Amino acid sequence: MISEIEDLRRIHEYREQPSLDALSTSFFLHIAYLHLGRRTISTLLLREAISLAHMLDLHQLGHYAGLSCWEAQDHLRKLWLLFITERAHATQYDLPCIVTISPTLPALDDTLQPFTLAAFVLLCEMFTRFHEASSDKRHTAQSLMSLHNQLQRVSILTRYCNDLQRADLSITQQWMRLIFWKLAVTRVTMTAGPSDGIQSMLFPVQVAGDLLSSMSVFSIDTLEAHGPGMELKLFEFVNTLANVLVCVPHQDNDNFELGPHDMLVHLAGILGNFRGGNNALLPILQSRMADVGLSIPAAPRFIDVTHGSTDSGCTRSSAESDEALGTHIDRMNTLPASHLWAPEQMDDHYAATKSAYFDTLLPIARGSAQAYRPDVLAGSTC
Repeated sequence: MISEIEDLRRIHEYREQPSLDALSTSFFLHIAYLHLGRRTISTLLLREAISLAHMLDLHQLGHYAGLSCWEAQDHLRKLWLLFITERAHATQYDLPCIVTISPTLPALDDTLQPFTLAAFVLLCEMFTRFHEASSDKRHTAQSLMSLHNQLQRVSILTRYCNDLQRADLSITQQWMRLIFWKLAVTRVTMTAGPSDGIQSMLFPVQVAGDLLSSMSVFSIDTLEAHGPGMELKLFEFVNTLANVLVCVPHQDNDNFELGPHDMLVHLAGILGNFRGGNNALLPILQSRMADVGLSIPAAPRFIDVTHGSTDSGCTRSSAESDEALGTHIDRMNTLPASHLWAPEQMDDHYAATKSAYFDTLLPIARGSAQAYRPDVLAGSTC
């Protein structure tokens, strides 16, 4: 189908006549190629959709002057969709952003189709806060915490959201909190105190606990429906938690309902069981777990970290999924150690992130009163 669509586009020379249909097709092809693991082509198609939007002046106030309310909202939603998609894609793959939303543009209105648009408008609000935090290089601990608090105040509890939308909102919100912390690592002085909020090197543990609590009401099928974007957000948590635990390995459960090692095992189990997941992440996932002396569990088709949960939506399982998971686990367990960190398997972005975290966090760990692994403190593993 993709080949047929691309053949038709070439025949009609769609680039010569920018249109909303051409924009939408480029965007949907971006999603299709992303699900196929063709990241470069996917990124170029997203940029093409953005360029078409700019050629159509969707970012200009004057474009909306002669449109009906319905048409104006339709065009606005396309621009906002590109805005939030590019922000997430650029953050996950370390790319610059192009799309901006002028405050002079008309506001999004979800009253016309509340059951369809309420979640989308909330997502746009969250990404606006996310953009404000990530685009300003002058942030202090106080300003980042203020933006973080604004993000947390975005209520995702609305009667107009279904489970798919609620899962997207909830996990995206926690992922953004983690990214806020990563920004803080490079801009403010970090501490080893678990109660110091976004300034604490242990803040990811708190966010991971909130993530697992919110995820406990969703089935694995609901998470899988969101595809590679959801998988990468969850992997960001695994990667960051592993980095923190390597630097601060002896964490007990006094300050957390679940210990950080428990959280890491839960999240790794979910990722290891992701149907249709990114195979390139599997060796990275196993190596990150090995960094802290853990292995990936053979997870069921749901992960419930609540006590006495009776949510029937989280109890589905299948022989097919168990067999698929077993194949994944067998494959990971038979990989030689030398293969786990091979350059062709290890994403440069995560390798660089790991190094940057250790350069920042290890001096803090050295100054705290807790016991740390001597080899880590000596720098032999970082």
